[in-house]
Amino acid sequence: MSVSKDPVWEFIQIEEQSIFYKEHGVPHHSIHWHVHEQYELHLIVKTNGKAMIGNYLGPFSPGQLTLVGPWLPHNWESNLQPGETHKLRDMVILFKPDLFDTAANSFPELAQFANLLEQAKMGIEFLNVPFEKAVYHFEQVKNSEGVTRLINFLSFVDYLNNTSTRLLSNMPASEVKDAGTLQARINDVVDYVMENYQQPIRLKTLADRLDMTESYFSRFFHQSSGHRFIDFVNRVRVQRACVLLSDTNDTIADISQMVGFHNLANFSRQFRRIKGISPLAYRKKYSAQ
Repeated sequence: MSVSKDPVWEFIQIEEQSIFYKEHGVPHHSIHWHVHEQYELHLIVKTNGKAMIGNYLGPFSPGQLTLVGPWLPHNWESNLQPGETHKLRDMVILFKPDLFDTAANSFPELAQFANLLEQAKMGIEFLNVPFEKAVYHFEQVKNSEGVTRLINFLSFVDYLNNTSTRLLSNMPASEVKDAGTLQARINDVVDYVMENYQQPIRLKTLADRLDMTESYFSRFFHQSSGHRFIDFVNRVRVQRACVLLSDTNDTIADISQMVGFHNLANFSRQFRRIKGISPLAYRKKYSAQ
């Protein structure tokens, strides 16, 4: 999918409630590059693919949990095989942009979330949140209503406020809508990496593809995506390895080769750096789920 210069405006009416829950399967007509006025808390449940948030582009896999602020363009594009479908790909919680500011006038304790919400205007990813924990909180919101839903939601936000995060986009929402050319060029690089991650990928190949010198391409990619190029390639490979570790019985050595790491020690080192645990520990934790 190419990123258009102007994202589609999505109207979501949640006038009769503070917190709105929805979910998507794939394929789905509403999965596109879009914006809306609400904050969006988004959990990937199934599939791997490409996340686009503001001017950030990067890989996603099950467990990715993000908070996107108002009017920040975003989309998650799944890599699907012909005929592949999933009833539930993601779980989503939406809430009004002024919810916490307004409520904090009566409940000053809510002001503690101000920094989290401010960061979300550039898009943030929550790190090291156990998948089961995230699903539990989303289901608590999904399966409740009224005051109980609000309490469940605030409990979730309070938990997230005490976890590690990383900023995704480095461009405010007001500027992203004018960044179509930049997005398209980075999108081309991301697509290339995600299609060729099993093979050696040379920085010069991508620099030539964008008609840049290697040094300029390195700076351009880092500023535009938030990643060093080699780190982005490693993340794509590790995300794919996660799927193979949980869904197949292939050996870790074979998986290392299949995702483009031709040195097992380097694969283990990069996997632990990115996921926080070893490939074997990841398999033991997720292969039975």
